[in-house]
Order: sequence, then structure tokens, then C-alpha cells
Amino acid sequence: MGVAVRILTADYSIFQISFTRNFFGFLPILLLLAYSKQLAALKTPFSRNEWMICAIRGGVVSLAQLFLFTAYSKLEFATVSTLAFSGPFFVTALSVPLLEAKVGFWRWSAVILGFSGVVMIMQPGASIFSLFSILPVLAALCYATSSTIVKIFSADRLSGVIQFRSQIFAVLFSLLLWLGFGEFVPIATAGDLGLFIGLGLLGGAGVLGLVVAYRMSQPSLLAPFEYFGIPFSLFLGWWFFAEAPLDRLFPGVLAIVTGGLVIIWRQARAKPGAGS
Repeated sequence: MGVAVRILTADYSIFQISFTRNFFGFLPILLLLAYSKQLAALKTPFSRNEWMICAIRGGVVSLAQLFLFTAYSKLEFATVSTLAFSGPFFVTALSVPLLEAKVGFWRWSAVILGFSGVVMIMQPGASIFSLFSILPVLAALCYATSSTIVKIFSADRLSGVIQFRSQIFAVLFSLLLWLGFGEFVPIATAGDLGLFIGLGLLGGAGVLGLVVAYRMSQPSLLAPFEYFGIPFSLFLGWWFFAEAPLDRLFPGVLAIVTGGLVIIWRQARAKPGAGS
């Protein structure tokens, strides 16, 4: 998805890219519900509070996309992807006020360690520092907010239905932002149209894959696999854009991964409701 965004930003506005990402993002959700023969579940009534959660999720996701997509157009591909991995630390921190979770010494230490890695990569005060490097961290905060508040839904709510209704608001918010601040550029080629459709399919499928996987297994078993995204982003940045920002990423990336793994380790050992 990030590669498609990076290519499209050369000719199209971030606002237009965000809207089309969300519009075509309905396709994976509908395909999943159709495959599981649960399309009728889209008629399930939601309470006012549940609709409000969907609206908040849609709003913060549309903001996250603007931050992340802008960063992809201004910074090295792997740098953006790595900074976005600050999300687990925001999830841990936000779970305290939003979910009344108990977070103890080890996990707060991991949050501090992870953010120290973010600071090392951003390098504030150095000549290499760019204000654009703040954007992936803001995107991670928005995505973490969306991931945290989705836990408020009861377990019997289908992931596809929650995602579909949140997607409605993501489309609406991104459309309003596009109409207010962006410009319309006609899609010039069939290749660009393919990138726009692929953008929605890949982004939507990625989100659904994470949601379904985390509901089918223990987060402590699955979360370490998310960090495969870092070597993947290094490879994609090198292959498509001839970038290899190793000097900038190390040693900060090691602190981010270590902090994330400590959080996972403590979640695996902690008893329900216990701070650790």
C-alpha cells in the first residue's frame, strides 16, 4: 500500500489518494462477508454509542492516512514505516485512560524505550531532522486510538461489520477533507486506476487480516510477526526507490523492536487485570 501511495503522490493530492483508498477499501470487507456468508449481518442494529465509536474510528483513520501518506511523499520509505511502529507504545499508553487497563513497571519502561528509539530515528536538533518525521508518529497515534477503542465493542460483534461501518465514516471524512483542501485530478491512465484500486484492496485486506488474526489467536503470539514489516519496508524502499537509510534507522529501530517485544512478553505473562 505504501509503495502505491508513494508512486501516486507524484501526480495526485494526498486528499484524493486518501479518499480513493477508503472508497475501494469497502471491497475486501464485502468479499470477506460474502465468503463467510454473513452479508446479512450488515443489517445488524447498532446502538448510538457503537455508531459514535465507528465515527471516531473513521475520523482518526482518515487523519492517520493524511499524516502517513504525506510522510511517504517526503521521507525515505523505510524511515516512515519504522516510525509508524511506535503504534504499540501508544496502544499501551491509551489503554490506561480508555480501557482502564493496569500497566506496570515493565510495560511503561518498554514504552519509554520504544519512544527513545523513535527519537533516535527522528534526530531532533540534527541537520538530518525534518518536521515531516513527526507525521508517521502522529499517524501511529491515530491508528492506535482506532485499535484501542475497537476493543469497546462486545465480542459478538462481527469484525467485518464494525470495519464496514467505520469505513463509511472514513470515506465521509476523507471526502470532506478532499473537498475542503484538495483538488480533483482526473485519473490519467489505466495503470494509475489500477494503483488506486490496489491501494484500497491492499490497505483494506491488511486491516482485515490483522483484525481477524487477533480475534482468532493470542495477541502475544501474533504481535512479533508485525515487526517483519520493518525488513519488508527496507526491501521495498530499496527495490522501488533505491533507498537504504540504514545509518538513520540504527540503533533506533532496535530500541523500537525491543520495547515492542517487552510489551508482548509482559502481556503474555500477565494475569487478566494485573498490571505488569
